[in-house]
Parts: sequence; C-alpha cells; structure tokens
Amino acid sequence: LFIRRKEVSDMPKSPNQKLKLLYLMEILLQQTDERHPMTVPEMIAQLAQRGVSAERKSIYGDLEALRTFGIDIVQTKTKTTGYYVGS
Repeated sequence: LFIRRKEVSDMPKSPNQKLKLLYLMEILLQQTDERHPMTVPEMIAQLAQRGVSAERKSIYGDLEALRTFGIDIVQTKTKTTGYYVGS
C-alpha cells in the first residue's frame, strides 16, 4: 500500500488567497503615494493582516499584473525599493 504524503503545494490555500490581487490593489491605492512608497515586505505584511499569504516573487508578478490592468505602479529606488500608485 502506497500512501502519498501531501506536499506543501497540495495544501489548501486560505479562502482569501484568490483575493490577493484585489487586496494588493486596494492597499496600494489607499496607503501609497509619491511621498509614501511601500516596500514588498510591507505589502506582504499588509496582505497577512487580511489573511493572505504571499511570497516576494509573487508580489512582483502581481505588481506587473496591476500595471497591465492599467494602474500606474511607480517604482522608487532609494535605500530601499518602494512602490506607489502614481497619478
């Protein structure tokens, strides 16, 4: 008898996982501007407060999806890399 162990990728995601992109859009629209960019770790923390897990690499893809959708996501590079919604 062979019983396959559940892999991490087989584990059910949080019910809010499908809302990740929408939550990220909301976070960026409400909490960022030119003077208040947000780093990727800050985005991950904000998503976690909404019950959504995210990894750094997935956030980059999500930011690109939001750009494709038409949202002006601006990247800043100072001591840290931040993102905000432009005008």
